[in-house]
Amino acid sequence: MEKKKVRLSELLPIMEETLRAGGTVRLPITGTSMLPLLVEGRDTVTLQKAQKALQKNDLPLYRRKDGAFVLHRVVGVNDDGTYTMCGDNQWVKEPGITQEQIIGVVAQITRKGKTFPVGAAKYTCYVRVWQMLFPVRKFLIRLGGKLRKIQYTRRKAGKCG
Repeated sequence: MEKKKVRLSELLPIMEETLRAGGTVRLPITGTSMLPLLVEGRDTVTLQKAQKALQKNDLPLYRRKDGAFVLHRVVGVNDDGTYTMCGDNQWVKEPGITQEQIIGVVAQITRKGKTFPVGAAKYTCYVRVWQMLFPVRKFLIRLGGKLRKIQYTRRKAGKCG
């Protein structure tokens, strides 16, 4: 059976209704902004309705004013009630996200086939370490990209030679 891809914007009314009713929504990961934690095509997240104002390190799905859907981490709660977000694989912060833009918040993560709540000890440790590394994240991400490029080049050379 072939899987049909559906735009998130088409599912939004159903998702919002499900979350409002106290249900959960499971979504596959797309994109690279939440690497190394979440990998496209491998991992999924389970969303629930945000029961209260978000806190630092929460992982909400929100919709930007341009219509784009984004799953990024809260890196700041601002005095005006807005949030500052940033993906784990990014170093540029996105301020000014309002509560009205929040669709849901991640309650569970399925990574490499294993499901765990966002309160799990290993996950909490990962978040703390990754946040501590924020000042050098830009360099770590660039270094990782260069190492992957070298690895790819070596693999390609090995297949051709």
